[in-house]
Parts: sequence; C-alpha cells; structure tokens
Amino acid sequence: MPRQKPTKRSKIELYATVLEVIKRYPEGARITRMSYGTGVPVDRLKVIVVNLTSFGLVQTTTDEDEEGGTYYLLTPRALEFLETYWKMKGFLEVFSGKAGTVQDF
Repeated sequence: MPRQKPTKRSKIELYATVLEVIKRYPEGARITRMSYGTGVPVDRLKVIVVNLTSFGLVQTTTDEDEEGGTYYLLTPRALEFLETYWKMKGFLEVFSGKAGTVQDF
C-alpha cells in the first residue's frame, strides 16, 4: 500500500502547533525544543516566533546565567487564541462531516 503524502499545514495550524508546544513548558520553551515539538526547522521557526511575538501571542525572556538563553512564553492572548482555534476547528469538522483543516477563517 503506497504511503500518502502528508498534507501541508496552513499557517494558522503551524501557529497553533507552536503555541501548543510552548504551552507544555510553563517555565518557557527554548527554540530547539520547539523545533523538535513542531517538526519545523529552527530557521523557519524563528520567523514564525517573530510573527507570534508581533501579534502579542508570545513573549521572550532571557536567562542571564546562560549565554544565548532565550525562552518563549505564552501571553494570556495566546491562551484565548488557542481556545478559540480548537473550538472553531471542532465546529468546522462537525459541519463539514470530516476531519479537515482550518484554513478559511
């Protein structure tokens, strides 16, 4: 049986995935750990994190004890975004009758 090609994730799905990975680390997530958790290369992930920061969904903090110790934390707005995202995804799946992607909202 041939393997199906994985579907490309939408930008919103990528954002939600990154936020979910950060959410797993209340003390803050490092970029490498986020890369492993999302399956996105570090260089692409840095661009996504810059966007999420500009949207007010992620904040950065640095650890003075570690050289290059940048950690990423969720803002309250990010938690609201995730809650709304999962609700909308659920509604769209119910109305479309299948498990689909959230691309058009």
